Amino acid sequence: MEAASNIADAATSKETLMRTPVHTRPTSTGRRARAAAAFTAPLVAASLVIAAFAAAPLLAANPDFAGVWQLDNERSDSLAPGRAGRERPNTLDLELDIALTGEDLVMNYTMRNENLPGPVQFTQHLITDGKPAEMPDFQGGTRTARVKWRKDRLSVSYTRVTPFGDLDITETWQLSKDGSELQVKLHTRTQSPRPDIRELIYVRATNVQ
Repeated sequence: MEAASNIADAATSKETLMRTPVHTRPTSTGRRARAAAAFTAPLVAASLVIAAFAAAPLLAANPDFAGVWQLDNERSDSLAPGRAGRERPNTLDLELDIALTGEDLVMNYTMRNENLPGPVQFTQHLITDGKPAEMPDFQGGTRTARVKWRKDRLSVSYTRVTPFGDLDITETWQLSKDGSELQVKLHTRTQSPRPDIRELIYVRATNVQ
């Protein structure tokens, strides 16, 4: 009786398998595919996590300009107009307080000079999306500038209108390797074939003697 039952069960199983559509029958290929998917899924998830952590430093790669800086007059070129002006003594007492808001900057300037009745203050908001934006100018009024991070440097480009013609100016800001200095190069193109290049050196206010 038991043998007959086993034979009947085997026949039933064979009949069921024969009735099952071919595309739904389990195959060795399907089993291998499912096993491979189960093995590779954790690897894919791990790679995504690693990529996310690898991208995080890129978002915070901009140098930290934040702090209070003082212009080092002895090592900075004068801002007096004309090529000969750069050689004049730099008597401007200039303090710069920089705050960061994400990738953008807020620069608060305080200028003092014996020819000024008192401190002159103004603020520039630098939006680093590379689009034209108006901001206050040293000489009063406003200027339209484009501001953008270029790796570890900040580029500020604008045109200044003067009685002697338009001046295309690019400022390049960067920290020294040890972070103790903020170096600014001003590259000015005029009607002259040679550009006027000047350098400003800021030191942290805590280092001013």
